[in-house]
Amino acid sequence: MSKLLSICIPSYNMEQYLHRCVDSMLVDEVLEQLEIIIVNDGSKDSTLAIANDYKQRYPQSVVVIDKPNGHYGSCINASLKIATGKYFRIVDADDWVDSQALVTLVHTLETLDVDCVCTRYAICWEGNDNVEIQTFEAPFNTTLDLNQFILPNKCFHMHCLTYSTILLKRIGYVQTEGVCYTDLEYVYVPLSCARNIFFIDITLYQYLLGRDGQTVDGRELINNNSHYIKVLESLERVRKLNLPFNVNEPSICSFVMSNVVEVASMIYISNYDYDLAKEKLFRRVIADMNRSDLLKFSDLWSKNRIAILKLWYYSGTKLSKYIIKPFKERLKL
Repeated sequence: MSKLLSICIPSYNMEQYLHRCVDSMLVDEVLEQLEIIIVNDGSKDSTLAIANDYKQRYPQSVVVIDKPNGHYGSCINASLKIATGKYFRIVDADDWVDSQALVTLVHTLETLDVDCVCTRYAICWEGNDNVEIQTFEAPFNTTLDLNQFILPNKCFHMHCLTYSTILLKRIGYVQTEGVCYTDLEYVYVPLSCARNIFFIDITLYQYLLGRDGQTVDGRELINNNSHYIKVLESLERVRKLNLPFNVNEPSICSFVMSNVVEVASMIYISNYDYDLAKEKLFRRVIADMNRSDLLKFSDLWSKNRIAILKLWYYSGTKLSKYIIKPFKERLKL
């Protein structure tokens, strides 16, 4: 039986958070129109048992995929293979949705036939009640042609985006497997290929920050820096494909690539272990973006450490290890 909205919940060792995530979606008013796909990514705790309990209690709406660990992208790919919803979105297992906003989303989706729907999200902090609603300026409640309308970069986040499943299948969308941070691919590729978009004036996604072990935690960023490298290589390859990009592709690319390069190169330099392949990748991407006028160098590293980072970049690959290595201890990430 086809549904209106398929929601993929990638889950690895999420026994502490999965109940809150799924419960936020169990709204009687729209539950029959939802396909909640819980993907157990080789968890070692009771995540699978919790997922199966939901499946048993809500067999018409909850689907469980149990698979070996393959990281984030493999969960999205597995969900897309079975998704029956007209629309598709991701909600991470440690996050949740505003239930009333979900009702509004579903009722609005019933009236739409667009490639992308965009909603606001809120940042919530572990251990306290602070909530920061992430807003953007956009014409709400109207369909916009993405070859005519320039998107605000504040909507270039996975948390904002619900895609037409037909769009994802039309472009053959597949995320890189075996690494984290592939939500950046989920922003860049489909959004750059979408023909139109509809903004809904709701704050749907509740994004949790401050959790130990979170992939955006500083320690995890350092441990997983090789994942960022693979995502950067993937994004670079996609740009060379003959995809039906809209006029927003350059700005989406600039936003996503600059975030990847900034994090990956800072971690690489501060944990200095000279690697010519990485050096060439970072420099090639930065040079290409500067040449294409997608990104000014001053915009890339506009925060702390800019002097050291510029010194590294402008030294060139031959001098890099001799100039930067003495500064390693000064780069306090």
